[in-house]
Amino acid sequence: MKTFAELGFPGRLIAVEGLDGSGKSTQIYLLKRWLESRRLKVYFSEWNSSELVKSATSRAKKNHLLTPTTFSLIHATDFADRYERHLLPLLRAGFLVLCDRYIFTAFARDVVRGCPPDWVRGIYSFAALPDVTFFFNADLEVSLRRILDGRPVLKYYEAGMDLGLSPDPQESFRLFQARLLEQYLGMAKEFNFEVIDANQPAEVQQAIVRRILSRRVKLGQFKCNRPLPVPSAHAHTAKPELKPQLSE
Repeated sequence: MKTFAELGFPGRLIAVEGLDGSGKSTQIYLLKRWLESRRLKVYFSEWNSSELVKSATSRAKKNHLLTPTTFSLIHATDFADRYERHLLPLLRAGFLVLCDRYIFTAFARDVVRGCPPDWVRGIYSFAALPDVTFFFNADLEVSLRRILDGRPVLKYYEAGMDLGLSPDPQESFRLFQARLLEQYLGMAKEFNFEVIDANQPAEVQQAIVRRILSRRVKLGQFKCNRPLPVPSAHAHTAKPELKPQLSE
C-alpha cells in the first residue's frame, strides 16, 4: 500500500487514531483550527459520517442489531462513500485532508470482534495510506475517566458489550479497549504511526503534533490567498479554547 504522496496526489491526508477517550478528536480539532488560522486549504472528515448510511448505522446500533460481519461491512460502506465523494476529490484539488479515524479503526475493531484480519484488510484494499498517522496512546483508566467526565453512561458498542466480555460496562470497556490497544500497537511500526503520549496535557500534545506535521509535510504549499469554496464536511462541536494559548 502506498501513501497519497507516493501516488502523486497534490494533497496530503493526515489521520488520527486512538482508543475511545484518548483525546484524538480534540487534537485534530485543534490542529484544524491552527491550519485554518494559517490560511491553508483544509478539509475534515470523520468516521461513520456518510449521509448514505449514517441513519441506518445509528438505528442498527441503537437496537443492537449489528453482528461482527454487518458491523464491518456497514462501516466499510460508509468509508468507501466518503473516500470516493470527498477525500479523493479534495486530495486531487490539493487540500490537507484531516481524518478523525481511518482504515486502521476497522483493522483493530473488526479483528477484535472476530473478523479474519486478511478479510478486513481486503475490504479496504482500495484505500491509499495516510501521509501522516498520529496514534494517541492513553492509559485505559485515563480514557475511561475522560469519557465519564463528559457523560455518565458508556455506549453499548464503545464498551464492547456485544462481545459478552463482562456484564459490567466499565469492566467490559477495559477488556475491549485493551484488545484494541494490542491491535493498534501491532500496527504502529507496520504503518509508521507517530505515537503520541496522550496522558500528557492537551497543550503539550498539540505542540508535538504541530512540530511533527511541520517536519513531515511542507505546509506552505497548501496556502490559499482567497476564500475557500469547500467547507469542512462536518463541523466540530465548539470546544473551549485551551489555556495557555499555543504559539503558532
